[in-house]
Amino acid sequence: MRLLNILLGHTVVFGVAILVSSSCGVNYPPTAFRCSPGASGDTCPTESGSVYQCCSDDPAALLLSNLGATVTPDYQGRGGDGTPLFSGGNNPLSKSGMCVKVGSVPPALALADINAQGCPVPCNPNWGSGDLADVCGAGTICCQTTELEPEDCVLDLDMGDNGCYRPVTGTDIMGTGSSTNLTNWGGTKHKTHQDPSGTNCEVFVQGLPPSVLSSNNISSADVLRACYHRLTVADQRGFCLGGGPGVFCPLAQPNYRDACEQLNDQAFLQGCD
Repeated sequence: MRLLNILLGHTVVFGVAILVSSSCGVNYPPTAFRCSPGASGDTCPTESGSVYQCCSDDPAALLLSNLGATVTPDYQGRGGDGTPLFSGGNNPLSKSGMCVKVGSVPPALALADINAQGCPVPCNPNWGSGDLADVCGAGTICCQTTELEPEDCVLDLDMGDNGCYRPVTGTDIMGTGSSTNLTNWGGTKHKTHQDPSGTNCEVFVQGLPPSVLSSNNISSADVLRACYHRLTVADQRGFCLGGGPGVFCPLAQPNYRDACEQLNDQAFLQGCD
């Protein structure tokens, strides 16, 4: 129920999600409007003649000319520098998304990229105002689409006074040049992790022509490692939404404590905020 409760709190700004969750005639579970764009078959409902598409909410991107750079995705007609890994044209590679009614997203907030036309624009709730304006547009906000779960948290002993729980990222994956080695990113290791086991990172790399690798002086192993390091859990995934008076993201409110922060509270860990 964690996802349902949060999205019900987005009624003003997340009408798309509420529309999907309330219009399903079949007996879907509470999280039925979550979907996997890369799953085979129909992953979204068709109700009363309406059609829904499964849209990735993951803005992770790579700049092939500088694999170590943290970049925003270069969607068609928008700002950004990097190739989207799991959204836009690579929407089918994502394991994380939402069912969205076709035609329901205003053009100013919709993607024009092949494989994701009409989808909301994915964004990272942690972006600064400049990145947000470049990708989402002026006067917008980025709302996280689902909550972290306790399984998405790792204990980082280098944080706080005696360690702190924080959201896991791809830079924690063992055997990828990680300095922490806190996860194997396996299929059931976490709850909201993108691309469990890294199989679609491999697909992304396999799709790069040898000429692209050579022109950027990189190897397929370099790109695969960089892709692993861009993997995230729910705290770095969201959709661009129109801002304005009274419009806010519930998970960004000062009194909200995510799953990792709650673990810190429960363990009385100090120096974590």
